[in-house]
Amino acid sequence: MKWVLRTGMGTGFRLIWASVVVSGIGSGMRYVALPLLATELTSDPRKVSLVFLAGQLPWPLVMLYAGVVADRFDRRRVMFSVDAGRAVVAAALALVVALGDVTLLVLMLVAALLDLGQRFYAGAWAGIVPVIVAPGIRDRGNSALQGGSVVATLIVGNPVGAILFDVDHTLPLAFDALSFAVAALLIAALRGNFRAYETQPSAQRGFRQQAMDGIRLLWGNPVLRRLVLLASLFNLVGAAQIAIAYLFADQDLGLSKTGFGMLVAAFGIGSLAASVLEERLARAMGKGRLLAMALVAASAAAVGVGLSDSAGLTGVFTALYGASATFWTVTVTTVRQGLVSAEFMSRATMTHKTFVRAAASLGAASGGLVAHALGLRSVLFIGAGLLLAGALSGGRLLLRRLPA
Repeated sequence: MKWVLRTGMGTGFRLIWASVVVSGIGSGMRYVALPLLATELTSDPRKVSLVFLAGQLPWPLVMLYAGVVADRFDRRRVMFSVDAGRAVVAAALALVVALGDVTLLVLMLVAALLDLGQRFYAGAWAGIVPVIVAPGIRDRGNSALQGGSVVATLIVGNPVGAILFDVDHTLPLAFDALSFAVAALLIAALRGNFRAYETQPSAQRGFRQQAMDGIRLLWGNPVLRRLVLLASLFNLVGAAQIAIAYLFADQDLGLSKTGFGMLVAAFGIGSLAASVLEERLARAMGKGRLLAMALVAASAAAVGVGLSDSAGLTGVFTALYGASATFWTVTVTTVRQGLVSAEFMSRATMTHKTFVRAAASLGAASGGLVAHALGLRSVLFIGAGLLLAGALSGGRLLLRRLPA
């Protein structure tokens, strides 16, 4: 991706970008392998969705403390330790699958443990990026990270993971473990001190008090508060749809496991296109208009998928949804980086993610329940209505208050 090599993106950024890409390939393989393993153990959508639900954990308090840890300690060391630990967990799962002892409970436990690590990794990452990327090009840096993650996870990892799963169920999980180990080595090569120094009185305060600082900062700012509420809605809808995605592809569209992987790749293609265009559109339209457009486009995409009986047409609307999600994620990240100081960046970010992940957990659980009661397509139509309602209710403040 040529925008990673542009002026202003130094060696530190390239190392982080490479780490994200490498671990993203392995994670993409795992994201396909876990639900496929789950569907081999049960065909009940409620039980399959439990694996995705476990992947939305740990609970909000863990995420808040992850932000405090990242603001207290060297963020590079936090990222290295997390990736090294996740390599061990992923390798253990590969071994269990190879021995034929995997159960639904094991899949849920591994999904939760890897997500636990991701919370601490995300908190540290949130604090490092604004330090190594200048304010004027943060849209570009965030887009490059999002684009690299999408290519690695969805366009490469997902389809390759589906193919490897058909060959041997252990292969995508073994690659996942290896990718975490390589990512940890890349982070270890990052040079510099990435501790967020605070004033002495603040540094002596307890974890709970410092976590509350992040909550007060986010909730006390009307723009950040509105963004977290809308982001929570976006993720609630998205998680509900992801939870039933494989069953929809299998039962309604008649796709094979490889076909499902290709459908997920379509989401990645749309997301990649958005990562390339986001900086330009944010400057041309303004960030508020871009965010409002993302909500409306995601609503339209959900309706399109719900009405489609064609795999090709479903892929087009899935790509549109992927583009909308990336426009939203990158723009919100850049706005938050401009409104929050480095001292509080990890706590503010993890407070935002606490609300978002709680909503995703609710969405993952409700997706299976709604699909069981009303049918798979109802999840898409209800989600579309919620997104449109969010755009209509929250768009006015975004248009009025966000910087161009």
